[in-house]
Amino acid sequence: MLDLSRYMRQIRFSLFGEESQRRLRKSSAFVCGCGALGNFVAMLLVRAGVGKVRIADPDTVELVNLHRQILFDEADCQPPRLKVEAAAEKLRRANSEVSVEALPVRVTAENVEALCKDVDIIVDATDNFETRFLLNDVAIKRGIPWVFGGCLGAEGQVLAIVPGRTPCLQCLLGECPPSGMDFTCEMVGIFGPVAGVIASLEAMEAIKILSGNVERIVPRLTVVDLWYGDIRQVDLTGLRENTDCPVCKKGQFRFLSGEVFPSGN
Repeated sequence: MLDLSRYMRQIRFSLFGEESQRRLRKSSAFVCGCGALGNFVAMLLVRAGVGKVRIADPDTVELVNLHRQILFDEADCQPPRLKVEAAAEKLRRANSEVSVEALPVRVTAENVEALCKDVDIIVDATDNFETRFLLNDVAIKRGIPWVFGGCLGAEGQVLAIVPGRTPCLQCLLGECPPSGMDFTCEMVGIFGPVAGVIASLEAMEAIKILSGNVERIVPRLTVVDLWYGDIRQVDLTGLRENTDCPVCKKGQFRFLSGEVFPSGN
């Protein structure tokens, strides 16, 4: 019989309980990216008891990562280790009951469906909108819930997307920003605390869905600005019904087909 005693503090939350924990234990998640958001998200999901966590990222650890990427330390930079391997080692030590799969690959139109195979949720921890629109395509095509999240400077946004129930990323943004137009952490900076807040919100949305509490997901974009202490939510009720979305209404998956997402990006 499965021992759930290590999760007792979350099981005792009255709206969660043992059955939700058992569902969480049988679930699987794909975390796309192993930078600041990916570190926090993967850690929270593994410690919460998600049964299997798959992480994909091709990069190695650098000293400049350490102020916000909490699974890494100085030893991981000397010599540089693959992020997913360093992260997986520490995640397995945190919870040996969870299966952690580390894949040192860049997500592309060619491999994304294989990476999302047999998972119950996709969590965005990437740093560019082309990959996010690709994740949106595969999530809608396969009917997999996913959580969009991003942060720069002291600001961030989170949106949980449940195919057929909520607006998708295409509904919200219309078109993907042109390649090369994204601001990056290298360009404008990033604070560790904002990554922690955004990743925590993403992980909580994922936990609700994976534990069978999908009714707690509402069509709402959460926006935070920690520099000014501002947290607000944008109600997206009706957005899906009132837009002629090419993805979730017409099934046109241009990023997944490779039409607007060149291999290797």
